Amino acid sequence: MAEAARESGDEKLARLFAEFEGHVISPGGAAHLLGLSRKTIYTLCKRGELRAFRSDENADKYTPRWVYIPIVDIRDYAVKVGRPIADIEKWLGSSG
Repeated sequence: MAEAARESGDEKLARLFAEFEGHVISPGGAAHLLGLSRKTIYTLCKRGELRAFRSDENADKYTPRWVYIPIVDIRDYAVKVGRPIADIEKWLGSSG
């Protein structure tokens, strides 16, 4: 994965992308992959079934807010409930 050349930005977001090698997805994307509603995805996050990483709540009006879920969590949840996602390993950049 290419590294961004930057002098400023959202350090929390940069750390998140580094930790998961960019393999994170929005709640809407997670909903699409799992065939669930976005509301259900948020409920799963609230229950601790999926991890959700969020921007700081006290961000100023010029800082975008974001929520990302690790794709590995999506894969593991899909397997747990018996709905594995075809070719999910492509999203993880690995073979297993």
